[in-house]
Amino acid sequence: MTNSQNIAICGAGIMGLSAAYALSRSGHNITLFDPAGFPARNASFIAGGMLAPYSEIDHMGAEWLEPCFASIDLWAEMAETLGGNIEFQSGGSLIIAHEQDRHSLARFEGYLPKNDANITQIHAGDVEPTLTPFGPALSLQGEASLHPAKTMAALCAYLQGHIAFKNSAAMPKEIAADYDAVIDCRGMAAKGDLPELRGVKGEIVVVRNEEFILSRPVRLMHPRYPLYIVPREDQHFMIGASIIESAEHKAVSLHSAMELMSALYSLHPSFAEAQIIEIAADIRPSFPDNLPKIIRRGNIIHCNGLYRHGYLLAPIMAETLAAMMAGEAHKFESFFTRSIKDETDDNKSNNQRRNAAIHRAA
Repeated sequence: MTNSQNIAICGAGIMGLSAAYALSRSGHNITLFDPAGFPARNASFIAGGMLAPYSEIDHMGAEWLEPCFASIDLWAEMAETLGGNIEFQSGGSLIIAHEQDRHSLARFEGYLPKNDANITQIHAGDVEPTLTPFGPALSLQGEASLHPAKTMAALCAYLQGHIAFKNSAAMPKEIAADYDAVIDCRGMAAKGDLPELRGVKGEIVVVRNEEFILSRPVRLMHPRYPLYIVPREDQHFMIGASIIESAEHKAVSLHSAMELMSALYSLHPSFAEAQIIEIAADIRPSFPDNLPKIIRRGNIIHCNGLYRHGYLLAPIMAETLAAMMAGEAHKFESFFTRSIKDETDDNKSNNQRRNAAIHRAA
């Protein structure tokens, strides 16, 4: 880094923390603002922690596989650097379906790239004995997961001594004159400046089950939304997350809670006696095409719209941002800097087709 800059970052979700990490390591002087503290209990804190490019391909497209896997590589490096236990594991994941939903599994397979050595058809019981009744499954090597709350805490601990923290709200336009650049990572709080943002509620349930063993994350095909079961330490399991087009309420509905827990019980009957540790929800910021953007307006740079891909894409997005701040080209810059106009016709048509398929299945 030849030109160190004074940079403010507004918002300490996973995007803001990732930006602080990448920019501070590039030699910039960073001040991170968030009124909820460090770590803040926000949408990033209440997340599943899946790093699943193949599993999310029906929401983002095959062209995003390369930046997604580059981001997982960055997480592997960060897990070593952070020092704390963020429960990062990269042993792949599994996609399964109940017998009546196997048509959904076959349809999903059509989204995946052909002749990819990381994708294999297997019997679920060959790698996860507790899932033997599910039969056919897809094994997706290279996918990963982490523990969101532990990851945010580890990032905050690492950044102590490297950046300045301010436990207060900051409006980018009001502080822009005081810094060389302001990075706006406020999520839905930035809707006044980014009116195309919309809120999508995600919900999770965390339980403890001493009678069930799972060594990797699992996606259970569901007629309305992706359901993930992620094993965590001490026999904890996270199941999430529903996708509800709403920014109105952060509470989990009774209907959603029952559906998520019913899905767990359908995975294995031992979950009937599982202990409920947490039920939580929050609102995720999303652009019309459900893909994130970096938008520069003067010395204010908005990094937003990560939808359900926050942990998956934040590190590579932050690395791209750091390159931009240095005046350097980045391999994946075009993914994040496309204009608002680019997300129309083709992307909208793709989303409409996907949504129609989901509604037909429901």
